[in-house]
Amino acid sequence: MRSITWPQRAAGHARCLVVFLPGLGDDADDFERNGLVADLQRRGLSVDMIAASATIGYYARGTFLSRLAADIVGPARARGYAEVWLVGNSMGGLGTVYYARAHTAEVTGVLALAPYLGDRDLIREIDDQGGLAGWQAPPRVAAMTEDNYQRELWRWLQAVSRGQEPGPDLYLGFGMSDKLAFQDALLAEALPDDHTFLIPGAHDWKTWRRLFDQFLDDSDFARRCP
Repeated sequence: MRSITWPQRAAGHARCLVVFLPGLGDDADDFERNGLVADLQRRGLSVDMIAASATIGYYARGTFLSRLAADIVGPARARGYAEVWLVGNSMGGLGTVYYARAHTAEVTGVLALAPYLGDRDLIREIDDQGGLAGWQAPPRVAAMTEDNYQRELWRWLQAVSRGQEPGPDLYLGFGMSDKLAFQDALLAEALPDDHTFLIPGAHDWKTWRRLFDQFLDDSDFARRCP
């Protein structure tokens, strides 16, 4: 898996690593092109950044988890970062949750920006049962497949939100007019208020950049990566 790296500008070893995961139709360099890399660099934090070229083909072939672990996160963790944070938009937002569920011990925190979280029938089922808090989740599966990964991710998110299973420090951001706002709102209801960022905006980079800036200003990330 190809990647682009932006090391911290100050001398010395960075405390934290941010791994960016792109959305459908995007690629690794879109995080720099749309200003997110510069916005984080301006904060002067102890952070290195890597944008993974985790395009749709990795998901379609079922190699997303293995390649991200072997090519990106694994080698980076070997350099001794104290914390690893995943940031992704749309399909990449799904990727942050997908990877965090499979590699919980490796991931400190997640910022999912307007994540795609499942097909319409599953989203309607969760909503009809009163949201994530009331949804009757299936048993945990040993391995995620194309047929079960959506239900397993929602099951895991429910368990993490209830404190029944370990998970990362999970943050969510999306625009009020986003095409995925309805399904993202189901997750927002299960998260602490200060872990959800909701602003006017649609499913686009302009909105995601504003949400990322709000995350940098108002989350625990800056305090943990000074």
